Amino acid sequence: MQAFTVKDLKKFTALLFTQDAFDRFLLHDASFGTAYHTEISGAKNRAFYPESEQEEAMKVPFVTWGEVRPLARELLRGSRPPVRFRVVLLTDPASTESMVRRSGFTGCPVTSLSLTIQYREQAVTLTSGVSYGGFSADKSLEKYWARAVMQFLDAKQVAYEEA
Repeated sequence: MQAFTVKDLKKFTALLFTQDAFDRFLLHDASFGTAYHTEISGAKNRAFYPESEQEEAMKVPFVTWGEVRPLARELLRGSRPPVRFRVVLLTDPASTESMVRRSGFTGCPVTSLSLTIQYREQAVTLTSGVSYGGFSADKSLEKYWARAVMQFLDAKQVAYEEA
């Protein structure tokens, strides 16, 4: 687990809410504090899909950030900044598997790679994380994922510092 503080709030929030930079990530959950509190679960609702489409739709159990981003942008529109927000993103299963393989991690099964984005007190903090399906003392995947997050931020020209 590694935390980063974003230095350019305006640029980062534009990437998150108005551009497609994070759209391929899966949304685990999000919460927004404005004049009211809104919580969004990214878990797909099986009942929404016709029975003939359920198996295919549920192969990936979460919607993408790109599917929810327009709603999130609308929730934050207004003349006042939000009090806070929190967005938890996950890599898709294929990306997770690829990163596990490339990192050289040989421990227990890996459930997900996450990126928690938290805005509070006019500051954004990003935290990379790994969910394991058991115990592992091997931290190679956590380090690999933190480096991948830094490379992603560098590629998007987002200034940050390690917290």
